[in-house]
Order: sequence, then C-alpha cells, then structure tokens
Amino acid sequence: MARPRAEDYDDKKQLILDQAAVLFSQKGFAGTSIATISKFCNTSKALIYHYYQSKETLLFDMLHSHCSLLLATATDTANGEGSAEQKLRKLLELFMDIYVTSRDKHVVLLNDLHWLPEDQQIEIRDLERRVVRIFRDLITDIRPNLSEPTRLALSMSILGSLNWTYIWFKPDGILSPKTFAEITANNFLSGIKIYLE
Repeated sequence: MARPRAEDYDDKKQLILDQAAVLFSQKGFAGTSIATISKFCNTSKALIYHYYQSKETLLFDMLHSHCSLLLATATDTANGEGSAEQKLRKLLELFMDIYVTSRDKHVVLLNDLHWLPEDQQIEIRDLERRVVRIFRDLITDIRPNLSEPTRLALSMSILGSLNWTYIWFKPDGILSPKTFAEITANNFLSGIKIYLE
C-alpha cells in the first residue's frame, strides 16, 4: 500500500520552490547546486530529492507554476466584468503584484529557461504565448482597426514595460506597484488611441 502524503507535503514543496528561486535568481541555475538549496532550506539533500528527481525538474515546476499563475490571472481578468480598457488596467495592476511578490521566479524565467530540455522550454513558451494572446485580444477590442502585427508588437511592448521592472522597481519605494500600473496603463492607452498606421 502506498505511503500517504504528509499533511505539510505541499507546504514543504512550496518552500523548496521559493527558496530555490531566491538562489537561482542570485547565483543563476548553473551556479546553484542541490546541496546549496538543501542548506538554504535548512533541510537534507534527501528531502529535496524526495520532491524533485533533479535540479531541472525543480526548475521546470518553478517556471511552469509561475507562468500558469500569470495565465490564470490573465484569463480570469479577460473573462471578467468591464470594458476591454478596464480589463487591461486591472490586468496590469495584477501582473505588477505578481511580479513584485514573485520577483525571484520572474528573474529565473527571464534568465534560466534555456537550461530546460527543449520540450519543456516549448511548454513554458506556450504558456507565455497564451498570455500575450490575451493582451493582444484586449488591445484588439480597444483598437480593432490596427493590423495584427501592430497589435502583437503593442502586446509585447506593454508586457516588456512590466517584465523588466525587477531591475529597478523598489516595492517599498515612493512609487507603489498599483501606481506604476496606472501610469503604464495611462501612457499606453493614450498612445494607442491616437496611433495611426
């Protein structure tokens, strides 16, 4: 008979993911060993291997869960109440919250995806593409007369304005995540409303 899971199984697994994300973001995936992760988590290598067969499976789980959260947030917002403009504003606010609270995982996504096997990279990139499509569809609803290449470029542009905030944005600074999201939304929406192809 299979041994039942401990009640704190998911909590311990999440702790490993969160702590490994800190190390990967600081030292890089290649510069972090399972031994380093176990020491940082104040646990044994055996426990790490109980949850993850390898460092690569840990990385995949980390990136897949992060991108799945982004996709679920985008999907729920797009399917919610309000106009396309209201949804876009809300989505920028929610994404900034995620980027601030999951900063380390986002850094790892931007810097270390290439360490995964090709099929897993494709799976992660598919999640990212689905997020971009949701932004593109909202932009299409706001400015349906723009061409498809332009709508895609605008989607990548607005996501890019958030993606790299980890380099400079200080969550405890004068500018709050919500305020920055509002500024980004105002600049973007003002721009596309007057844009002519």
